[in-house]
Amino acid sequence: MNQSASAGRQREVPPGATAAGDQGLGSLVSGIVEDLQNIVRGEVRLAKTEMREDVASMGRGATALAAGALIALVGFIFLMLGATYLLNKSLEMWLSAGIVGVVLLVIGGILVMTGKNRLSTASLKPTETIDSLKEDQQWANQQIKSVGK
Repeated sequence: MNQSASAGRQREVPPGATAAGDQGLGSLVSGIVEDLQNIVRGEVRLAKTEMREDVASMGRGATALAAGALIALVGFIFLMLGATYLLNKSLEMWLSAGIVGVVLLVIGGILVMTGKNRLSTASLKPTETIDSLKEDQQWANQQIKSVGK
């Protein structure tokens, strides 16, 4: 469970006063509000970090996808050159161009599939932050109920 650093600490009791019974309701509520503010700030930092990681993963996937598409295009060009050489030249010329084209198409296909898989697994939903916020909401509800007693 995600707890703020101040959630576990005890508040100082003024001299001559006993624990929570003598503290004013206002100071208890302001303490809870302060703790909630710290929690929300921490959650915002967590969400930013999580989103930054997801965007970086998507960037790598898009780069692999673009590189794969470019290499596949070059492979297609070589295959077309091979077909041209087949019609106009001897067997050796088109065969060499065809081999180069097929190899480039295979490499391009692998890169395109890698990029596609990376893009499909990346999620921009900050799941850790959402789970943590739910836990914080439960904690805040418990704190508010304990003040009301």
